[in-house]
Amino acid sequence: MNKIIFGDNLPFLKNIPDESVDLIYIDPPFNTGKNQVATRIKTKRTTNGDRKGFQGNSYQTVKLSTKSYVDSYGDQYIDNFLRPRLLEAYRILSPNGSLYFHIDYREVHYCKVLLDSIFGRENFLNEIIWAYDYGAKQKTKWPTKHDNILLYVKDVERYVFNAHAIDREPYMAPGLVGPEKANRGKLPTDTWWHTIVGTNSKERTGYPTQKPLGIINRIILASSHTGDTVLDFFAGSGTVGESCLTLGRKFILIDNNPEALEVMAKRFAGVTSIQWINFIPKTPKNHNPLIGQTQTHDFDLLVSAASYQRLELESLSNEWEESRLSWILDLPPARKGKLGRYLISTWCASKGLSVEHLVDKEANLRINGFLVATKFSTLWSKGVYKFQQIRDQDYDYLICLGISPFNIHCWIFEKEYALKNAKIQHQGAKGSELWLSLKPHEPEAWFVHSGGSLEDAQQVLRKIFGTMKQKGSSK
Repeated sequence: MNKIIFGDNLPFLKNIPDESVDLIYIDPPFNTGKNQVATRIKTKRTTNGDRKGFQGNSYQTVKLSTKSYVDSYGDQYIDNFLRPRLLEAYRILSPNGSLYFHIDYREVHYCKVLLDSIFGRENFLNEIIWAYDYGAKQKTKWPTKHDNILLYVKDVERYVFNAHAIDREPYMAPGLVGPEKANRGKLPTDTWWHTIVGTNSKERTGYPTQKPLGIINRIILASSHTGDTVLDFFAGSGTVGESCLTLGRKFILIDNNPEALEVMAKRFAGVTSIQWINFIPKTPKNHNPLIGQTQTHDFDLLVSAASYQRLELESLSNEWEESRLSWILDLPPARKGKLGRYLISTWCASKGLSVEHLVDKEANLRINGFLVATKFSTLWSKGVYKFQQIRDQDYDYLICLGISPFNIHCWIFEKEYALKNAKIQHQGAKGSELWLSLKPHEPEAWFVHSGGSLEDAQQVLRKIFGTMKQKGSSK
């Protein structure tokens, strides 16, 4: 049974049996000397509001809720506040267990000295730097855009590290490692680039200093096994609990802030496998009591299977979070197609080619007199672009533009060559529709000479449009 406990964590820690917890993650107060506050607002259009918006319209700000906690412990932070709790953490941790201690630059050096004295310097494994580039930047000193995570193990000879289960990152220069490695990606280093939980993020609970699920998932997958118990005694919004529910671990969460418990009550509404101690969660309005309940053995089986598949499906979205092109994912298909056509025309025009946009034509563009159809795709799972709804219509060339989180790819095909190698998608009112599936890091022989990188595509572009006379001109 999972547990969520309301109250001072120290007395509860003293009652947890020796060596009974497999992984501890804590994100204690950073001792910033400030009150941490998160306020949720919404705006509504009025004739006399307190802010101006799109096209000069007036909007009124409405405060929905405010969550806060005191983050000031002064000079007693290390010895009187942290030390007794970390001594209990060491006692509780299993012989092959790990502790992830999340802090920032103000206290990290003092905390490391403290942890060295409790765990032993030989059991210090890593300092992980969680780096992000979000929000305002100071102009009077180097902007502070990172947190520190100190990783200690109970026994340096016995700790858990599941390298095979960790999400992988794209190579910055995939061409240097070969297609197989580039497609698989690489293990993260001890510097983790990951966005914070943004104001409009789907993860957002409204709790100040909420940590992103991607960071917690990586920690839990790396340093625990299915069925293990994970402890977070500064639980906040309960992100560790959500990660454990998804990844098949048990959890104990402790926090003394009633607002934190209220946030967790909403977050875990309907989950029946939680024992609430010193707190009675309220059932939210319009709550479906079946949400989160285990129904049958088959239900459990499929939930477990889905959690593993979720990691694979979400790995690509995690990459997109760091990309300047991530906004493209939210566009509807028609706007994606329009964007692709615009990018292709802009790129071709920058190479000195004559580009004309066509309206109500089967071809989208006329480039140096040749009719061109355009197709656009973002990168799918397994590193594949899928260019769809290709038809045998009136155009000479097909240009396919693909966008991945950190790369743009392009291929240029003669129409007949594209149709020959395409697969049937379905039969529509306008005849057969086809699609092309292209893996940029595993190019097949039939399309390897038709482009790939923008540099490769530029050579094809020049060969086709740059050296041939315009269609219809005299030979």
